[in-house]
Amino acid sequence: MGKLKAGLYSLGAAGRLGGHRRPLRAAQVAAGTMWHKDLLGLGADDHAQYALLAGRALGQLLIGGQASGEHLTLQSTAHASRGYVRAQDDLQLLSNTLRGSDGVARLGLAAASPHIALTGDLQLSGHLGLGVGAVLPYRALNLSRQLTSTPAAQGASITVYGHAAAGAQATAGVAGAAVAKGTPTLAFIWGLNYSAQHDTPSPTLSLVGLEAAVSGGAAGAGAMTSAWAVRLSAASWAYGRPGTVYGLDIAEQGHASVTTAYGIRCSDQSGVTVRLLELGPATPYLRVAGGGAPPANASHLHLNMGGTLKNVTEYSIDTAGAGFRALRVPN
Repeated sequence: MGKLKAGLYSLGAAGRLGGHRRPLRAAQVAAGTMWHKDLLGLGADDHAQYALLAGRALGQLLIGGQASGEHLTLQSTAHASRGYVRAQDDLQLLSNTLRGSDGVARLGLAAASPHIALTGDLQLSGHLGLGVGAVLPYRALNLSRQLTSTPAAQGASITVYGHAAAGAQATAGVAGAAVAKGTPTLAFIWGLNYSAQHDTPSPTLSLVGLEAAVSGGAAGAGAMTSAWAVRLSAASWAYGRPGTVYGLDIAEQGHASVTTAYGIRCSDQSGVTVRLLELGPATPYLRVAGGGAPPANASHLHLNMGGTLKNVTEYSIDTAGAGFRALRVPN
């Protein structure tokens, strides 16, 4: 009878998920021993309440629970060493949401822009390429994309809102450093290396390699002490020190076909006190003032003479009516 019990079971639809078995009726047992493989209709899909592993016409819907908040859990194996839960084909999220183990929506997908919305922190251990066919191993971020200039194309637009908090000292829109490691000899280490290139047959009015500005917002009622459009901080050398350091070095800007070339050009300024140029310590070695025309027989140029800043003026050396004039620095 043990052999009879071992064989007298019907699995119903072939490949039914869960391996559910139902015993044969007593009339079937009385007819004699019958093995499962000998039953008729094993290939018939007549148990729609079970998933069919071989696939079902029009597809299948697999539901985990029936009460609110219940789940459907797929596990790779019963063994302690887990494998993978694999999706053989493309995976489509009909809810457009992928959640983390904490239940928080982390990845949102949409048919309209933005097509991908990420909530939380992103850590990338490799290289990131945007709009490129190949990610270059010597570029952590490789951005190459044609943009529509309406109103202005921007390769990267960054807006950072720094909220005052305990211990807060500064807010930086972009901060970073280029640090050389290893032993190879390098010709250059650039903290920032960027250029603007004209590469179109259409006219371009201006070409600007670097532009920076400071501003105060409509809600900026707090007092400000100072503002710099561009500021070069003090150099710092822990061990190796260069023989020569340039705070600002301007190479040749002209060309044979260039009509006018400026090394440094500064427009006049407005304010209570105007300094177009000031070089040196608290009492500078050289000062060029501005803010309007200088007085008669005077200039905006000031020179440090023996520790005292003196204005360069004009005086007459005309002794024969020829109208000769000379510059002088008062004693």
